[in-house]
Amino acid sequence: MSTSNLYAGIILTSMEWFEKCLTKQCTVFHFPPGRNPKVKNLAPGSTCFILVRPSRGTPRKEWVFVGELVVESVKLIDSKEFRDTYAPRAVEADIPFPKPGEKAWIIEFKHLMKYEKPVKLEVCKDIKTSTSKKPLSDWLISGFTLIKPVDARGVIEAIRRKAEIIRPPSHEELVEELIELGKWLGFVVKKEEYTPDRLYRLDVVWTDAEGHAPLKAFEVEVSGDVDRALARLAHAFDKWRCEQLWLVVSDEARAERAKKLIQPMLEGSFARIKSRVKILGWKELHDTYISIKLYSELVKELSRR
Repeated sequence: MSTSNLYAGIILTSMEWFEKCLTKQCTVFHFPPGRNPKVKNLAPGSTCFILVRPSRGTPRKEWVFVGELVVESVKLIDSKEFRDTYAPRAVEADIPFPKPGEKAWIIEFKHLMKYEKPVKLEVCKDIKTSTSKKPLSDWLISGFTLIKPVDARGVIEAIRRKAEIIRPPSHEELVEELIELGKWLGFVVKKEEYTPDRLYRLDVVWTDAEGHAPLKAFEVEVSGDVDRALARLAHAFDKWRCEQLWLVVSDEARAERAKKLIQPMLEGSFARIKSRVKILGWKELHDTYISIKLYSELVKELSRR
């Protein structure tokens, strides 16, 4: 599933659960038996934030985002299945394990991350969704809160910035950003488009009309094999005469440093495409995408011919 189609969530729990889970390296979070949290929409790859309150009477301003996890699956299971399969990977802190005859929802997860800089809920006054009238700091949060896909990416980025977590987007995420940017700007966008001779497949191409040769070709390089990425772009130029060939370098945040590393190749084997190649650091692409997303509908209208 594309990351742009994933729901996210906020799990409200205790610091005791979080600390024990880190120590035990557990991979299962269970909800109170008999409850029906809105977790069905979560899918593999969904991000859930861990929001803790030191005690039940603690004021909201003291609630803190202490980390996050990545969902692998969600299930409603009975007490026997929980005891036989999931209890060894769970922690019974403030929430009891299901007893005979009871059922409970669970989240299987991976990559439990502890923030070095926890984020207080009260500082999230600038985080809002497309439909919320109130900022995140004033949301009614109890047990589990679901965040829709249209808002998930923005909320995730905002909380991570406050936690000073800088995580490069994946290859697939950067490709999705290029696809959406192209559509917002009025291009016909194709993903994983083969060259006419089918020797190479480009991550993304933009063209001005259906059936026309691409004007811009994009390669997102995550493996460090820049030679192969440049070879694909060079072949795209040979076959389509693209106006621009974009190389997005995901192991470098900024283009200036990336250019210094790649320039020798453009002076040698790939000199014929030197004037066409544009090098973009992942952070510049990502920041542009996040900025334009806020005004994507307006950009669509302005770019309409």
